[in-house]
Amino acid sequence: MPISNKPQLQSPPFNINDVKVAFDCPRLFYLKQSFGGDYLFLPQDYIPEIDRAFVDLVNQLINMIRQESKVQVLFTGQFEGLEVGAIANQIQQLFYELIFFPYLQTIITKNISLATCLYEVWQVLIKIIFHITEIIVKNRRYCHESVVFRRTLIKGEIPVDYTFKIPDGKAQKLTGKVNNLIFDFESRRLCVFHFQTYETAEVSSQLIEVALYSFLLKQKKKVPVDTVVYWVLPELGEYYYSWKKLESVVECLVPGKLEEMREWLRWERFQSDPPPRTEKEYLCDICPQRERCQSFFERSG
Repeated sequence: MPISNKPQLQSPPFNINDVKVAFDCPRLFYLKQSFGGDYLFLPQDYIPEIDRAFVDLVNQLINMIRQESKVQVLFTGQFEGLEVGAIANQIQQLFYELIFFPYLQTIITKNISLATCLYEVWQVLIKIIFHITEIIVKNRRYCHESVVFRRTLIKGEIPVDYTFKIPDGKAQKLTGKVNNLIFDFESRRLCVFHFQTYETAEVSSQLIEVALYSFLLKQKKKVPVDTVVYWVLPELGEYYYSWKKLESVVECLVPGKLEEMREWLRWERFQSDPPPRTEKEYLCDICPQRERCQSFFERSG
């Protein structure tokens, strides 16, 4: 296990996005660190309005569950009498009436072509409502109705960091920020809800990303951390990652990659042996810095 015992740092910190980019493409990682610029592999049919709408609606949903008295009254009484399906349906109806339908009307007034995509967003929101309802109902066994919401839906963005010992014996600090946390009292573990509009182009690097968020949060909170990923397009999807799998991914793959990342950043233009090309050539077609990459590395192989 990559335990560090706080060794002396040898390099500025990386963040979790840096590691994800490095797994996707070493050359894009180098360009991002050296010059900045875009680094997301977005699909060619990417629609920014839907992206913003999904994130906004998820945030409004969670805030409604936390704050709306009409939602909170649904979880009162003896927990044995609480029915997940019935409560989820009532939350769904409230959310549709109070937030989603007015939001939908505003969006399609500006652009009617977005209606179909927003219907897909609604289908994912229904799944999220059910999942959150299920956990709150379970937690009522352990929490009074007056505190179950704030103890289940962890509010705010939590900064996390961890210092890895890498294979060359040096140390590398990694940082990040985690939000959308839910605590399950029955399993005594946290779950990170990760929301995105589009299915990730490269699932393996997404696994690295969510594993690192869970791993760093585990070091801070001292409880296991699972992750659920939801996306809308091109079709509804959901991944669930258990803490056991996430921990194994980090321990096996991350320390060595951090060492490679430091080596790549020591390279200078026109030297031999530049950072290698991506192993996933299809990513080049949607690379946000394709032209710069081709011109910058063309003389270096």
